[in-house]
Amino acid sequence: MVPKKRMSKRMSCAKRYKNEKRAKEHNRKLKRDAKKNPHHSNKSKKDPGIPNSWPFKEQLLNEIEERKQKMLQEKEDKKKANQAKRLKAKEAKKANNTPAA
Repeated sequence: MVPKKRMSKRMSCAKRYKNEKRAKEHNRKLKRDAKKNPHHSNKSKKDPGIPNSWPFKEQLLNEIEERKQKMLQEKEDKKKANQAKRLKAKEAKKANNTPAA
């Protein structure tokens, strides 16, 4: 199968300038629309949290904190396990590469 020849990226200056002009106009239009309607943008909303009137608020906060701590602990354990695994692999590779005396 014969590979296809690449098309040249050359173009006349008029075409290139027209493309640049179109891109500039498009970006300008997007900015103008964003200014006109600021609430239309994809802004993430903040978490309102737990209201004070919520029953068992303290208990819920404690559960959330415990989950966070558990996740951090698991992450740390996983990290240590991976480090130990890498160290073993490195030592094994080193032992295999040493010439017999």
